[in-house]
Amino acid sequence: MGQRIVRIANKLSANIIQELIHDDIVAIVIEGYYPAHLCDLLSHNILHSKEIDPYTHEVVEDKVLLQKYFGVDRIGIPFNSTYNITSPAEINNYYGEVNAQTERLRRYCEYYLSPIDKLRLELDELFVPGATVGHFENKKMLAGIVRISKAEKSYLSALEPHFDALPPKYAQLDAQLAANIYVKVPDIGGELEIWDIPALSPFTQAPDQWRAQLPAPIKIKPQLGDLVIFNCRKPHAICAFVGEERITTQMFMGYQLEKPLLLWN
Repeated sequence: MGQRIVRIANKLSANIIQELIHDDIVAIVIEGYYPAHLCDLLSHNILHSKEIDPYTHEVVEDKVLLQKYFGVDRIGIPFNSTYNITSPAEINNYYGEVNAQTERLRRYCEYYLSPIDKLRLELDELFVPGATVGHFENKKMLAGIVRISKAEKSYLSALEPHFDALPPKYAQLDAQLAANIYVKVPDIGGELEIWDIPALSPFTQAPDQWRAQLPAPIKIKPQLGDLVIFNCRKPHAICAFVGEERITTQMFMGYQLEKPLLLWN
């Protein structure tokens, strides 16, 4: 069986989004989604930020949800950082910082339309019945963070696949997608790998040496300004790279039948 389609286009559309939601295609690539000169402006300001922290992914080990570092840093607090937290004050820190973090990304764009704001607007306009910022705990969430990878740590993301799945106690999703807009890309390496297997359910524990047990991945080499959307409940990884940083703005998209898309980080 040959590899399935990665849909490449120069414009986002409702039909393309539906194809991905219904697993008719593996990924969407919208070429040049964000203008190159604004990518340069944004990436310059990101790299001069003093707000960069480690980004962790949730993984399941012995039925326990843990956070692991795969060599990617972030600007913005992701919701998954609250999964193992019981302190109301620490959980409220996520919600309390939402507006400040949204404004900070806009400042980095020097008040040009940010890539996340552009995508949020288009999803709401294109998708029936629209798209809205998530509110899983009856509080508005952050939609849009920055993720930064550097060459010297990029091997950590390449070693083993991972997947992202919102725990069902927050929302019962029929599909979970990840959208990445690439505002800086390395010349060599840094491809996105996606394993085209059925989407995994939350709390699935990945086996040891998972990569060796999976079929060959589909590889996507993003270019500057590209938007890539895929089902993040499928295993995925980032290939190691050399040269300058790999920087994306990213958010998750939660699909529920006949409801607006839920957007969050």
